[in-house]
Amino acid sequence: MPSARYYREQAQLLLGWALATSEVDYATLLTTRAMELLAKANEADRDNGMDLNRAIAEFNDSQMRPRPAQQQQQIQRRAQNDDKD
Repeated sequence: MPSARYYREQAQLLLGWALATSEVDYATLLTTRAMELLAKANEADRDNGMDLNRAIAEFNDSQMRPRPAQQQQQIQRRAQNDDKD
């Protein structure tokens, strides 16, 4: 069985993709899958005796990391290019 950390990292990736997509249905699907993975992480933590509050705090801390400036600039350029088309 994968570790709780693995499930949380996978969920974080899915949530990042959900935020990046403009398709609402796809974002909903990704978010739903991320929530399922977080539930698996909580289950794995329970099996290992980790506190749920600690798991949530770790996840929230990882979500609060700033995005690299270069990545933000690329997104802005794409939006500007889309507006020109």
